[in-house]
Amino acid sequence: MAFTEEEEGKLRAIIAIFDGQAPSLSSDVAAKCPALFAEWDGDGHAYAEGERVRFEGVLYTCLQAHTSQPDWSPTAAPSLWAKVLEAGTPDTPTEEVPEWVQPDSTNPYPLGARVKHNGKVWESLVANNVWEPGAVGTETVWREVTEG
Repeated sequence: MAFTEEEEGKLRAIIAIFDGQAPSLSSDVAAKCPALFAEWDGDGHAYAEGERVRFEGVLYTCLQAHTSQPDWSPTAAPSLWAKVLEAGTPDTPTEEVPEWVQPDSTNPYPLGARVKHNGKVWESLVANNVWEPGAVGTETVWREVTEG
């Protein structure tokens, strides 16, 4: 598809806006658009705490500033990287709510996050939620979403 010069200029402007805004996106929004983030570079790249990268199609957040090494990939160095978990919000249609994934202490679900688990949709009632929805004793940290 060929674009006019004006259309190409608009596309470049849109991309620049998205690139500039990507670092400030919330984790749930960032997880839905990993293409906005650079691919992980294991060749001496200086990473800042909180910086996000793509690795093998998955988005990760840097947990502590470091200079990368080939053997410190996001999947090989969990002390340096946390997978960004996708979650819905109260505005997310029920059929689009992602499946729950067991988080670590480094990538908990935020207050209001919505996930599917065991055929039900759950909403986090607390920030930093690492508990399994519907498990005994989690009534104060997750609520089942029953409205359509």
